[in-house]
Amino acid sequence: MLTKRLRTIADLIDSCNVIADIGTDHAYLPITLVKEEKAKFAYAVDVNSEPLSWAKKNIKQYDCSKKIQTILSDGLDFVLRDDIKLIDVVTICGLGSTTILEIIKRDNDKIGKYIICSNTEVSNIRRWVLEKKYSISFEDYIIDSQKGYWVLVIEKNNKNLVFEKDILFGNKKFFKNNNESNKYYENEIIKFEKILSKIDKIKHHDSYKDIENKITEIRGYLNEISKIN
Repeated sequence: MLTKRLRTIADLIDSCNVIADIGTDHAYLPITLVKEEKAKFAYAVDVNSEPLSWAKKNIKQYDCSKKIQTILSDGLDFVLRDDIKLIDVVTICGLGSTTILEIIKRDNDKIGKYIICSNTEVSNIRRWVLEKKYSISFEDYIIDSQKGYWVLVIEKNNKNLVFEKDILFGNKKFFKNNNESNKYYENEIIKFEKILSKIDKIKHHDSYKDIENKITEIRGYLNEISKIN
């Protein structure tokens, strides 16, 4: 039932009382978590009514109606309702990091932690975690159906704090054996070098220099991570 990226998220969840899946689409993740007894109860949340109608059909088909509640809501707005329980884990999968950031900015004390899967790079989310003095206990970069996804587990504690040096690439300990992550950054270098070849260095000096600096940063990161045992 689950794609590779959703299976990755499911495997990161231990037994808990309540999860909320934001942008639930067909509710495959909440259904799996309930059926596998990783969650006792789940909120399947989406901003659009059509995905929720599919979610309701799937929830009924898998006999999960008593354990999964569908909610029409823009992101985390529903959490403010008095009838909403404490949520151990909020999952947000398959959106871009800008959209995910707008969602988690509406953070609430009812929420225990976030597990996110973004289809764009996540330095902006790491920045938010640093500013909130939260921590990132796990990061990964995976390929699913030929697309890249960043996976983060954000905890509301200070056990794995994010530092300024980790904002751009993440803590290297999470990526030391990640060939897919390395390939992504190698391809970024190729992309930037192609852009440089089409830019007039004199006319567009500042832009040219910015891209050169990005290439230098990426090469420095790849060099450092290659030395980690």
